[in-house]
Amino acid sequence: MFDQKTSNESSAFITAAVKLKDAMTFESTGKYESALTALDQAIGIQSDYVDAWLIKGVILSKLGRCSEALQCYDKIIELDPNFPDAWRLKSAVYTSQNLHQRAVECLEKAVELNPNNLEFRLSLASAFQRLKRFEDALKCYAQAKMQIPNDPRIDYYIGVTWGNMADYEKALASFEIALRVKPNFTDAVLGKGIMLAKLGRTEEAKACANKLLEIKSHANQLEKTVQTKSVNESIREEYNAAQKKFKTQYSSTK
Repeated sequence: MFDQKTSNESSAFITAAVKLKDAMTFESTGKYESALTALDQAIGIQSDYVDAWLIKGVILSKLGRCSEALQCYDKIIELDPNFPDAWRLKSAVYTSQNLHQRAVECLEKAVELNPNNLEFRLSLASAFQRLKRFEDALKCYAQAKMQIPNDPRIDYYIGVTWGNMADYEKALASFEIALRVKPNFTDAVLGKGIMLAKLGRTEEAKACANKLLEIKSHANQLEKTVQTKSVNESIREEYNAAQKKFKTQYSSTK
């Protein structure tokens, strides 16, 4: 009796996993409605299938069906309240709806569940920025910098925050720190130039503009000698990377 039940559960899981793989294939070729149908079939077989709910939410978000996407993420949270990606994806939906306070609440939960995830913390800081809660954003960036001291993005974002607070000297200092780590960081060069202009240091601002032109010229030369990836290839790589864990998990169902 027990063996029969276990066998049936295993068979159901495999069938649901095949439907999930079908959905991923449909999604990768832009056949979103077919993907949703396959996901509904997977969920019909196994109602607590977190991965199926997750991908369904992502696709619904892409289609702008925000309330339905939120229902998917809420279902995941009901099944597993400690699933940080559900909270992060839920925040993204709220951000798309300009519901930034709700986005902050979801991201705070995601960071609480996975405090070592840098992207979660940076997303939370960005959400604080959208609410003009600049001091809270700076606290997030300070915590992120403790995790990864030499990531130039963090100092760049700190510079942007100080700029939003009209403290141009501190903003300039942060952009310069970012550029010491990554000299050709175009956003930081641009930020530095803007801060210098705000401070009336016109000649130095012009030097930043020239630096940007130099970086752009060098990039154009590289583009002529290196075959660039097509947009479709880039999208494919991003999708494959995002779904890597699913491919690994369900390789046995091929």
